[in-house]
Amino acid sequence: MQKEGAEYVTLARISRPWGNKGDVAAENLAGGLRHFEPGARLDVRLPNRTLLELELVRAREHKGRVILGFAGYATISDAERLRGAEVRCEKGGLEPLPDGEYYIDDLIGCSMVDDATERSLGRVEEVYEPPGGVLLFSVVDEAGEEMLVPFAAPICRDVDLDSGRIRVTLPEGMEDLKA
Repeated sequence: MQKEGAEYVTLARISRPWGNKGDVAAENLAGGLRHFEPGARLDVRLPNRTLLELELVRAREHKGRVILGFAGYATISDAERLRGAEVRCEKGGLEPLPDGEYYIDDLIGCSMVDDATERSLGRVEEVYEPPGGVLLFSVVDEAGEEMLVPFAAPICRDVDLDSGRIRVTLPEGMEDLKA
């Protein structure tokens, strides 16, 4: 169960039941299956903020999603109770990522700054991963307007997690495309 003061990383967001054996389909925010080893004990935070510690019994990838099975969840009704939940683990237990890769939880809250003008573009409020694997940031500026920014090297030029800052070079006209 969650430890006081420990930092957690969201590995997946459960979208719905999968099949009839209690499995769930989830958006894989960690990439690959390296964090989903059978026998792992993972924290699951339900939409109502209730925390569960569940044992993972199986995991596989399917069409860009991860299919997870947890001990004690054997029916569609069991799996339905996990709809909308976040699968998390303690950050200290994770292996370091290769250069240029980031945990989504580390990006949320970072400020985005225009590389040329030093102007603040807002703060990362949410990260989306639509089909095709391109991450998009939901940035809310001072006026409360939202802008989606692709997380791609030509645009997000420098990510400095220590300072909580992402330096970006927006393509011409992108700021006019508010969400």
